[in-house]
Amino acid sequence: MTDETNISVASDISASSQSKKTETEGTKERNGKPANANAGAAVKAALAANIGVACAKFAAAAFTGSSSMFSESVHSVADCANEIVLMFGDRASDRKSKGDHPFGMHRAKYLASFIVATLLFFVGGVFAVSQAAKKLIGLADGSIPRSVDSLELLAALAVVVISACLEGYGLHTSIREARERMARVKVEEDSLIGFWRRTKSAELASVMMEDTLALIGLLFAGLGIGCSMLTGDELYDTIGGLLVGLVLVVGSAALAFKSGSLLLGEDVDPRTHKLLSQAVADTPGVERLINMQAIHMDEDAVLLCLKVQTSKLDRDYDVETVDKIEKNIRAALPWYEWEIYVEPDIWRANHVSADE
Repeated sequence: MTDETNISVASDISASSQSKKTETEGTKERNGKPANANAGAAVKAALAANIGVACAKFAAAAFTGSSSMFSESVHSVADCANEIVLMFGDRASDRKSKGDHPFGMHRAKYLASFIVATLLFFVGGVFAVSQAAKKLIGLADGSIPRSVDSLELLAALAVVVISACLEGYGLHTSIREARERMARVKVEEDSLIGFWRRTKSAELASVMMEDTLALIGLLFAGLGIGCSMLTGDELYDTIGGLLVGLVLVVGSAALAFKSGSLLLGEDVDPRTHKLLSQAVADTPGVERLINMQAIHMDEDAVLLCLKVQTSKLDRDYDVETVDKIEKNIRAALPWYEWEIYVEPDIWRANHVSADE
């Protein structure tokens, strides 16, 4: 390798390092405030709400013997455990790798979300269903009396209403954070279901699912308790408890599917894909974007691999073009942390298109 080539490569490495440094600094502060000023707010708000809710529900369940309230107590304990696991996952993802994880620890968030879905949600749901099923059997064979004290159940119903208000506040916080994140990464606003399907934030997807399931579960619990109060029959309250457990089981399956997809590696948003293609195509020296593969390592970190055809088949020229491509991408999408690999190549008919 000639001295001239060595100087060119050294210059490229220096420019790339400076670009990454500038990107990191830009990620920490945008528009005069931290980029993730509200990141994690939904998890913290949900944990604070669920601790209080769990205590109130257990007290009401012990006082009234309500199956619906007991199932809701299990639900809230699972929710608290979920938030703690997600917070540990978030902290683990920020740790620097010692070399055994060359792309960092970003995916610890996705692993935490998968644990939440497959263990805590599912186990909590199965436990609640099993307890309600046992009580239903007891009511059917007459070993458990079906008469209820309406005044006692009134206390349980009051806890349901208060819990619904707290869970509603938690869902409101999640929705607000979702809107802010969509605006930050320049993604078109979508319905909440659409955002949940497209988001790369494991913790936000988990909390949104958790808050939504909590409100649905409280609706079933309230209906069960209310019907038992009106009829004086324990059966309706027990059915309400059974439905709460089933809601948890179904929610665990949906969350497992989402977090599993994130663990496997999801592509960038379609609009982000277009911005990337445009940034590469606008780079001087690029004749064709042959292929592009991008995978989210976490919500803010993207691994990007490109094949491009340059206007000259010259090593030094290609190095300069690669550097320009990286700078263009980081300038066009500064809200992401990029790990970029570019391979100059010659287009062939059997190449996979960048749009596929």
